[in-house]
Amino acid sequence: MGGAGQGEPPVSPRSKRQEKMKQYLHTIDRISEWSGKIFSWLLVVTMVIIAFEIFMRIFGSSQVWVFDVTLFTAGSVYLMGGAYTLWRGTHVRMDIFYIRFSPRTKALFDLITLPGFIVFVGILLWQGGVRAWESFQMKEILFTAFQPPVWPVRWTIPIGALLIFLQGLAEAVRDVYMVAKGEKLE
Repeated sequence: MGGAGQGEPPVSPRSKRQEKMKQYLHTIDRISEWSGKIFSWLLVVTMVIIAFEIFMRIFGSSQVWVFDVTLFTAGSVYLMGGAYTLWRGTHVRMDIFYIRFSPRTKALFDLITLPGFIVFVGILLWQGGVRAWESFQMKEILFTAFQPPVWPVRWTIPIGALLIFLQGLAEAVRDVYMVAKGEKLE
């Protein structure tokens, strides 16, 4: 354990804060990574269900539940994978000019678009939460032949939005650091 008087320079409060910030950012990154990896397995489930349905149609026995379950699983992957996609930097962009910018200029442009991101994700979180809660309270079902409950899937909207918001906040902190210091905050 180093410190003043033991041959090592004392750790400044600024570098302690920076290390703490890196820990927070790393935690958000891991949450985004693992939520994406876990929910990506629903794609396998979706493919198995679709393959099952194709097989059953060959024998003239289409299943009433397949469309609804496929819609729910694929929708959940889409919503819960947003933070993972943001963490990986693989969201669709207008790359005509952006890819030619320096990392500092990219960070500046990302910060300029941050208010739009906050508004969009904020509305998604707020309205998604309202609808999920209403759906839960009324035990909403889908009005199809299968009639599955909708409320569990509706909760993926605000949860996914929260994860996207947290990852967006982490990216914004990194962008501020890049613009201010000209180097990545790892």
